[in-house]
Amino acid sequence: MMFWNVTYNDPNRWKAIFEVGGARLPWWRGVRETLGGLSVGSPKLDLIHVEGIDDLQTLRQDLSERTSINFSRTSAGLIAYTKVRLEVYAIPMRWSEELTCTKEEGVVVQFQRGTESVQLHMKASASAEAKFRAWFERAGQ
Repeated sequence: MMFWNVTYNDPNRWKAIFEVGGARLPWWRGVRETLGGLSVGSPKLDLIHVEGIDDLQTLRQDLSERTSINFSRTSAGLIAYTKVRLEVYAIPMRWSEELTCTKEEGVVVQFQRGTESVQLHMKASASAEAKFRAWFERAGQ
């Protein structure tokens, strides 16, 4: 599965998400790295379009308001969180899935899971996009 509804706290669902995206960082590591300049969470951007997860894009299609997206680091990758109406969805991804961030017309985070390619197209102010790309680059090291 590519994404999960995490609106309701279901331990089995979180277990599946962390199996795909990597384990949650220990709290002490998150605090230590945040104090060192690399927070666990990314700056928030606006999700413009989703390619490769048709069900999620269909949910977003008729929206007139902006949809925000932010990421959190795991032991092996990232988890993207986006809200559609009143539901929150998580998209786990691993660094080993050719996870990249490029600058096109905004910011694009892309990963390859098996034969499926996913692209998350995002926009924000120039400074927020620059901060996100810097966060992404440091998170992948």
